[in-house]
Formats: sequence, structure tokens, C-alpha cells
Amino acid sequence: MNNQNALVGPVVIGGVGGSGTRIVTEIVKQIGFFMGNDTNFANDNIALANLFFKQEWYKEFTRMEEELFLQKLKEFEQSTLHSLELHSPNSIGWGWKKPPTHIYLDYLSHYFPHLKYIHVIRNGLDMAYSHNQNQPHHLGHFFAISVPESETLQPKASLDYWIKANQRAIHLGKSLLGKRFYVIRYEKLCENPNKEITRLINFLDPTLIKRDINELTALISKPKTIDRYKQEDLSIFTKKDIQSVRELGFEID
Repeated sequence: MNNQNALVGPVVIGGVGGSGTRIVTEIVKQIGFFMGNDTNFANDNIALANLFFKQEWYKEFTRMEEELFLQKLKEFEQSTLHSLELHSPNSIGWGWKKPPTHIYLDYLSHYFPHLKYIHVIRNGLDMAYSHNQNQPHHLGHFFAISVPESETLQPKASLDYWIKANQRAIHLGKSLLGKRFYVIRYEKLCENPNKEITRLINFLDPTLIKRDINELTALISKPKTIDRYKQEDLSIFTKKDIQSVRELGFEID
């Protein structure tokens, strides 16, 4: 059994829902990381979701609420490591996937001195037309965004959320975590899985860089929904919106 003190972790995977966090988590699991034994079809950690991802937690904390949050986080950590001992004693590390985790990056970075965070990002214009709009609906108020009832206007609110959420996550990740923060662009993973998975392995644990990744690249398939925005009327977005998407690393035709 691994010495828990020698385990890499936690490795946390987040992003706006629908960005590709599920497949990135599957890769991390196949590399040898324990991401919880209570997960759903999307690889979300159910235990973590039950503890933290409720409406009342999506806000700025008071001091008492912060102490409660950290206490719950300690309980979750202890429970996860206990599960690791029972169910996956040969794991090289541990962590979890829950897309909205990016909201708590500041608290997590202070609690876990060795935290590594992987932020998965996908073209915001494609995301604006995704059926997965859970975060804009449940977290929009955190960024002063409300989702309109009109379906024709919802993509605009969705993109507003995508821009603000990713800008905040990347700013916090770079400033608080430095080299322990990693951004993976879903489109690049689909276009060149060998290269992107090699980079991901190097981020997680450089000693694994010589690993045969053929089985890992076989997990990747490019979905037909990439570039779906090209079939839509983009006039509802402002020039600033489009520029923000470009600044976050995406070329827009």
C-alpha cells in the first residue's frame, strides 16, 4: 500500500460544465489516480457534491462559514483517503472531479499546500449553444448574471458566464498555484491527444513521462459538436464578447 504522505494530490479537475472534464478525469484515473469510489457517469465525485455543491454555498463566506467549509473539507479528505486504502491501495495519487470546483480555488489552495488543479476549457461559443447550462443557471448570480427566459437570449448569458468564470479561475489558478495550475483546451486534446496527454502526465508526475499512452489516446474521440457555433447567428454577441473568447485562447473564424 502507498504511504499517504507520498501520494500526489489532491489533483482537482474543474471547468464550466460540458467542457470535457469527464474524459480528462477518465485519463487521470487510468494513469493511476484515485478519484473517489462514489462517482456518477460523468465521473463527478458524489460525496463532494453532497457536501458542498448546494445553492447556499455559492457565495462569499463569512468567517464562521469558512471555518465550517474547511472542517467539512477535512472530513472529506479523511474519508477519501480511507476509501483509497480500502478500494485502491496501489494508486499513485488522489483527487476529485466536480466542474464547479473552480469557485472554491482560493479556499482549496490554502487548505491543500500540494493541490494540483486542472482547468478544462472549451470554446465559449460552442459552450453557449450546449444543452449543459447547469452552471449559468445555478452559479450565474455569483458573477451577477441572470439567465433570461427567452431561449434566443440564453446563449448570450451563457457566454457571459463562460467568460467571467474562466477569467476568474485562470487568474486565481495562476496567482495562487503557479506551476501547480494547468489549463487543458478540449479542442487541442481532441486534435492531438498524444501530445496533450503527454503534457498532462508531465504536469501530474514527471516520473511517469515514459508511460505507454496508446490506451489513453484511444479514449479520445472528436465530437461532432465542435464548431457548432458556426451554424448559429452570432449577432447576439458583442465585439467585446468575441474578443474575450480569443483572449482565452480560441481562434474564431
